[in-house]
Amino acid sequence: MSSLRRRHVAVLLAGYLAYTVGLVVAARSQPTGYEISVYSASPAAFWVGAAVALLAAMTVGLNAAATTLRSRLALLLGALVGISVAILPTIRDYYYYGAGDALSYLGWTRLIAEGQLNPAEFLYPGINSIAVVLTAVTGLPPRRTLPLVVPVFLAIYILFTALCVTRLAARSKAAAVGTFFALLFLPINNIHTYIFPYPTSAAIFFTPFALYLLIRYVGERDTLVSVRGYDVATPLGVLLTLAGIAAILIHPQSGSNVLLIIGAGFGLQLLARVYGAFWPAGRLTDHRSLAPQTALVGLFFALWIPRFNRATGTVSAVVNGLLYGANPGDEISTVGSSLSTLGSGIGELFVKIFLVSAVLSVVAGAVMLWAVAGGLDERYPDRNSLLRYVAFGFVPVFTLFGLFYVTSVTRQPFRYLGFIMVFVTVLVAVAVTDGIPFSLSLSSRNWQLAVGVALVVMLVPQAMVIHQSPYMYKDSDHVPETYMEGHVTSFEQRDPEVYFAGPRGGPRRYVDAYYGTTTTDFTPGGKEFPGKEAMIPFSVFGNNTTQYYSRCRYVPLTSSDYQREIGLYEGFRYSADAFRSFRQNPNVNRVQTNGDYRLYYVRGSDCGR
Repeated sequence: MSSLRRRHVAVLLAGYLAYTVGLVVAARSQPTGYEISVYSASPAAFWVGAAVALLAAMTVGLNAAATTLRSRLALLLGALVGISVAILPTIRDYYYYGAGDALSYLGWTRLIAEGQLNPAEFLYPGINSIAVVLTAVTGLPPRRTLPLVVPVFLAIYILFTALCVTRLAARSKAAAVGTFFALLFLPINNIHTYIFPYPTSAAIFFTPFALYLLIRYVGERDTLVSVRGYDVATPLGVLLTLAGIAAILIHPQSGSNVLLIIGAGFGLQLLARVYGAFWPAGRLTDHRSLAPQTALVGLFFALWIPRFNRATGTVSAVVNGLLYGANPGDEISTVGSSLSTLGSGIGELFVKIFLVSAVLSVVAGAVMLWAVAGGLDERYPDRNSLLRYVAFGFVPVFTLFGLFYVTSVTRQPFRYLGFIMVFVTVLVAVAVTDGIPFSLSLSSRNWQLAVGVALVVMLVPQAMVIHQSPYMYKDSDHVPETYMEGHVTSFEQRDPEVYFAGPRGGPRRYVDAYYGTTTTDFTPGGKEFPGKEAMIPFSVFGNNTTQYYSRCRYVPLTSSDYQREIGLYEGFRYSADAFRSFRQNPNVNRVQTNGDYRLYYVRGSDCGR
């Protein structure tokens, strides 16, 4: 065994040992209550172990030959570290993770598991159906199996991002560079893409699989079915079609981007055939046609989407925004004003969340321009042709991003921004691997050191925005068992005529989690849940609550409400005095508590004293 190989083995052993110790320590540090930040609440041993393991993985992965077992073990270690940071709440045995949409998905998953909801009648049954299968196989409840879907899609994302880079890049080290750039998790922005169970994120993480099939399919030569000498179907072609359909079932809006990639690839092939004499089309004219996949996936999308009002409603919102105008800066101005009050600003928040993405987007944009304009090294015609598919696939997705931004359809543009980051990750990794536009020697120690340092510099800030935390002026998505049990008890023992209300909104998500409500938002009894989204106005909460409401109200308060409003936001909207005066109001009675969750009964002016 050579000295270099021995050093690599020793580094890997140290990395795996550090990772294992950190993981065990994290698994034993179960939360005792609500944690506003998983970062600060997790033991230091985990972070030290993860850092040592990741450095060991990068040291060996960027140095060892790509075909060696050492390199593969290094990439596996890096992937394990990245996934572990992403699913840290699950490792630490959070009762549930995802206090927003994820609670609604939990309710729908339970309905599917109990046979009360047909997946075919649900707009995006993908992750819910996978969780139901896991429930049937393992016997675990949906609150356990739904979070397990996340590491499945993360593994798909990391693996096929690396494979895409390997297929596209012309030189070695592509798998290592692709793997470590995937660990940046650029698609996660915590504005409209999240790391908890979320169909949009799952569809985005699924995309590299479809992209890999596309770039493999167009250059393949094998045939599955041939009619009169014409190729009708190939194994990769069938898989690409199924991947496009699967992406739509995971989430139609994000999944439709896969259809756009396939359709853009077909359009590129048509352009190459028509204008090949005037444009550097490369080997595009020799590639297999994407017409069958475009037609079949497009047909499925056309048949699936119109069945659901929610999907058609989004289209209507975009059309209305184009016809009647919109101001996409309104929400940004409001957020900026709030951050200024807290001593921060939009600029600081942008740097924390998007600086790495912005810098890498410039690099990716340059690669796309060079690929389309024919400015890449012509010694690698296969790479250059395949990069044009990626570049053309970016165009319709970026167009939709701009369309949703101009029409101000809430935070929808950030979904497309998350999807765009898949392109950015792949293109930048290819550029680093091949030294685009420079001719760098990838075997040089200087290159390995430069890439390693750059990755460390980017990985640290990116790791801080995977989970919501005070770092980005948000509270954690931790859902302790006491919160769920408290809400369930309240729902089961409530007076059905009394409305709910709460700071920043009623218990909508817990209603979804318990009743499994669908788009009709009705309980099984057929009566709409009263006050599920009712928010107590900022100026009313406190002594003025009983004067504001004429009808009696249930007001649930959790420990996260106090930590968020008083600790994180420093009483900006709901002050400590307001909480105190609310509790001390003689017309406000505490009717339920388990320590972390408290239910108050507010007697309004028309409901008796």
